[in-house]
Amino acid sequence: MKVNRTVQINASAITVWEMLYKNYGQACDWASTVNESAFRNVVGSPYGGRTCSTTFGDVSEIIDHVNEKTMELQYHLDDTPFIMKAATAHWKVTSTSVNTSDVTMKLDATLATIPGLLMGWLIKPKMKKDIYQTIDDLKHFIENGEPSEAKKKSDANYFKKKGRKAA
Repeated sequence: MKVNRTVQINASAITVWEMLYKNYGQACDWASTVNESAFRNVVGSPYGGRTCSTTFGDVSEIIDHVNEKTMELQYHLDDTPFIMKAATAHWKVTSTSVNTSDVTMKLDATLATIPGLLMGWLIKPKMKKDIYQTIDDLKHFIENGEPSEAKKKSDANYFKKKGRKAA
């Protein structure tokens, strides 16, 4: 399954890049699909990774490649929820003017065989919708300085189930 989306953000490319890469471990601040996250050191990786509690289950990621000059970041999931076999995400930030930038996210995910066969028709549209929402969440957070309504709702549901209040 491949998802490719570009969105324009009313902020400098540097601002967007800092949110995506410099604050990599803090995706839980803005992404409605990520309720908890933390940066982690990874043996053998110069970049590290992160752990996330997501709407699809707990995931663990390792950054494969970073190019700060071209503002590109690629990572893969090294621990996936049961529905996924593998996933790689590639983000690129491009300056379009002093105060606007384009953000492109390309996701390549492979569903696990049994869930893919039995529920692929249900899982794939949900994943695509969630990825689109995640990019919209990033745009909203950067432009407004606060989480989107989708993020607030996701956190409220997640932390209610965990017996804690959302941040």
